[in-house]
Amino acid sequence: MAGIFISRGMTVAIPAGGLTLAIASDGTATGNLTLHVRFDVCPTWVQLALRHLDDAKAMRSAREIAWAGTDEQEKATALEREFEASMQAVMAAAIAVEAFYALIQPHVQVPPGLAAEWRTKQTARYAQVTEVIRRAFGLKPTGTAALRRNLKEIYRLRDLAVHPSGRIEAPILHPEIDVGVEWRFAWFRALNAELVVHAATWILWDLAHGGAPKDSAIREYMATLRHRLEELFPNGHPSAVAAVLPL
Repeated sequence: MAGIFISRGMTVAIPAGGLTLAIASDGTATGNLTLHVRFDVCPTWVQLALRHLDDAKAMRSAREIAWAGTDEQEKATALEREFEASMQAVMAAAIAVEAFYALIQPHVQVPPGLAAEWRTKQTARYAQVTEVIRRAFGLKPTGTAALRRNLKEIYRLRDLAVHPSGRIEAPILHPEIDVGVEWRFAWFRALNAELVVHAATWILWDLAHGGAPKDSAIREYMATLRHRLEELFPNGHPSAVAAVLPL
C-alpha cells in the first residue's frame, strides 16, 4: 500500500498496538505505525436525501402538468418518476438516521436486560433507536415522545420501500390527482418525501445544535456533524416538528 488517502469526514485512529518503536543495539531507531480510518456517511446520506427530494419536487411539477393534459403515457411516466425520486429521498433520509445511530450507539450503555428484552420481543427498530438517542442526550419525556413519533413514521415508510408486498391489492386514492392508484404511487410522492426528509434531518440538526450529549466522544462528533449540516443548510433548517403523513 503506497499510502492512505484522508479526506474530510474521516476519523483517523491508532489501534491498540498500532504504534511500535524500537532501538537496536547499534542505536538505530525503527518504528511501525498502523492507522485505522472511518468515513462518516451520515452527512452523505443527508445530501443524497436533499438531492432526491429536489428531484421529487421537480417530478411533482412535471406530474401536475402531465395530468392537466390528456396523454396517458405522459401521465404514467410522470407519476412513476415522482414515485422513484420520492422513494429514494425517503430511503436516503432513513439511512442518514441509521448512520447517525451507528456512530453513537457504541458510546451508550444499554442495560443487558433491556437489550435481551428487545431481542426476545423483537422490538421495533424505531423504538430501539429512540431509546439509545434518549440515553445519549438525556432527553426529557416531551422530547422523547416527539422523537419517537417522528422515527416511527420515518421507519414506516422505509420499511414499505425495503420490504415491499408482492400481493395484488385494491388501489387506493391518490389525494392529489383524485384517482385510484397502486399504493406505492400514493405513499411515495413528493409531499410525503418532503415530510420524511425534513423530519429526519431536523432530528440531526436539533441534536447537533441543542443536544447535550453525556459522552465526550459523542460531543466531539456532534461538533463535526453540526458544521457539516450547516454547510448543507446554509440558511438554517426548515424546521419540522412532526412527520405525521397526510395519507
